[in-house]
Amino acid sequence: MAASTPTYYDVLQVERNASPERVRAAYRRLAQKYHPDKMPDNANASRAMAAINAAYEVLSDAHRRAEHDLWIRRVERAPQARRPAQPAPRTLAHLLRANDSWPWYLLFGTMAVALGTIGTAIYLAAMPARATAAPAAQPCSVSAPAQPGQCARRS
Repeated sequence: MAASTPTYYDVLQVERNASPERVRAAYRRLAQKYHPDKMPDNANASRAMAAINAAYEVLSDAHRRAEHDLWIRRVERAPQARRPAQPAPRTLAHLLRANDSWPWYLLFGTMAVALGTIGTAIYLAAMPARATAAPAAQPCSVSAPAQPGQCARRS
């Protein structure tokens, strides 16, 4: 079992197949040693005593002890059930597998569309309006002769 996951057996410093009498004796020994009244200057004494009490509470009850043993067995088997590590990608095609990385494609595609839309809006707002229809009509001048459909001279 992993050293970072202590069990109640580790707290009481007994083996897993210890008898209830052995568990009780270990509890009494540790309670005498770490009792907060015997160690008034130690701030960790109350925390240690709480851990010792919790461990004894579980290991003294047969049903809860069986559940704790089952939990230990599951934790010990967990590393064996992990998937093997994937090898490093050899080519760009392996790196860009669509079945694993579709959220990234979706994110970057959405960002590209949004940036394109924002860029277009900024461009259109910054550029002056251009005439896209027919060219502007020439104003009527005094020297130009009046033709049908054009400016008529006012008298």
